[in-house]
Amino acid sequence: MRKVMVVDDEKWVRRGLIQSIPWERLGLLLAGEAADGQDAYEMALEQKPDLLFLDMRMPGLDGKELLARLDAELPELLTIVVSGYSDFEYTKQAIRHRAFDYLLKPVKKEELADVLDKAMAELDRREEQRRMAAESRQDDGWFRDLLLERAEAPASWTGLSTAVFVARADRYGEDGGDADTLRVLREKLVRERTFYFGGEWELALSPAPDGGPETVGAVAARNLAPGELNRLLAAAQAEWKRMDGVGRSIGVSEAAPAEANCLRKAYAQAQAALAGRRLRAQEALLFAGACEGAPAAEPYPQKREQAFLLALQMGSREEAGREFDLLMASLCGESATVDRMQRGAILLVHALERQLRANDSSLEIVCGKHPLELTEALRRRVDPDSVQALFENEIIPAALAAAERQGATQGERIVREVLKLIEAHFDQPLSLQHIAESRFVNPDYLSRLFKKTTGHNFVDYLTDIRIRKAMELMRVPTYKNYEIARKVGYEDYRYFSQIFKKKTGKTIGEFRSEFVSGKT
Repeated sequence: MRKVMVVDDEKWVRRGLIQSIPWERLGLLLAGEAADGQDAYEMALEQKPDLLFLDMRMPGLDGKELLARLDAELPELLTIVVSGYSDFEYTKQAIRHRAFDYLLKPVKKEELADVLDKAMAELDRREEQRRMAAESRQDDGWFRDLLLERAEAPASWTGLSTAVFVARADRYGEDGGDADTLRVLREKLVRERTFYFGGEWELALSPAPDGGPETVGAVAARNLAPGELNRLLAAAQAEWKRMDGVGRSIGVSEAAPAEANCLRKAYAQAQAALAGRRLRAQEALLFAGACEGAPAAEPYPQKREQAFLLALQMGSREEAGREFDLLMASLCGESATVDRMQRGAILLVHALERQLRANDSSLEIVCGKHPLELTEALRRRVDPDSVQALFENEIIPAALAAAERQGATQGERIVREVLKLIEAHFDQPLSLQHIAESRFVNPDYLSRLFKKTTGHNFVDYLTDIRIRKAMELMRVPTYKNYEIARKVGYEDYRYFSQIFKKKTGKTIGEFRSEFVSGKT
């Protein structure tokens, strides 16, 4: 049975999730529930669940801190974040620490069922990968099993200082780290054993434990001199390129004891070092800790995102293309790293998903791929060209086509609703910003749509309605001018009289006098 934990500070949310999960049908077992992050952390380390439901907002050790710890301690754990539309910062943290998926509060049964089906499929996929890897295991299969928490280091590594490294092609789609290539590379390096670390060292090479395109390795020696390690890995890079013509960068951990827990932490260090490669660097050797003190990453370009999403919503192909190019240029600037580019692209996918959901659609509907699938695809892309190609070939055309299909009818419907709202509530303080937010529509988009449909901007249209209503009320002699101003939405009578004169060309007194004399 696979084990599940539920973490939320609200008992009714925990009860609702637990009661909604079909435990027996899916072969799941409730390993425990927790109301705060510290208890959840300790319970997770003890129980080692397969699946975790996690609320991001909790007192004390909150969701993002817990997620970061568990990402390091239990890398195979599938985490489903429970959050809300407004938790943008928390969503970014969830993406950063590789949350599997997220659910919006209040959790709907059908959405929970979909997420559980995907989680079960992912756990099945991982088990199948482990089975296939075991069947085709080479000499270093123990190392992959160690990273998956299913083995210990061999006795020959005991007492040695170890560095874990992760190698990946600098361009997406060029990885060629098959079993034969790794075997030949290992044989080559072992033949040259005497040239490194006085001939006394150990080597392990393995495909990535998560089935990704990377190659994972470890080097162990009594004295793991940095200069020698650098020479050895540079030789590995050169030999790899000679065999398959592919340039690779390598992320390297700090030295650690050859113990299972230490090596798993070193693996995470090496991954982070590799993700810190600058996009313009090729065949780089990146050592953990070497980038400390580097300039802080630039903030996510949210204004560029909003401009791009607006262009998509408007169905403007040229403008969407132009805004996407500007957004990518911001994400992939002079000092940008692979990690920054990937995170930015993933955030953009989720922002687009939120926009589509507000219009009763989704990425899965318009382009056939769930945000999770696109997120995984982006995590495998390490160069700007491949990221841009994914958006330009699969995501943007589908989103534009959906906008074109929905645009006319949906736009007309929204504007009709706004016109009815103005007609019924012209005497209330109305703003386009609040109306747009209440309908989950971008304010700029609604402004352009309103002008395109009515020929007037929102403020002018509302003012015209108010002045027309005021003119009708002025035909009733018992109404005072200041009373009329308030009845049509103006608390400031002086301002109302100025607007009236501007719109009609007459003062209020002139208009009422003409009405009495029969001229209007």
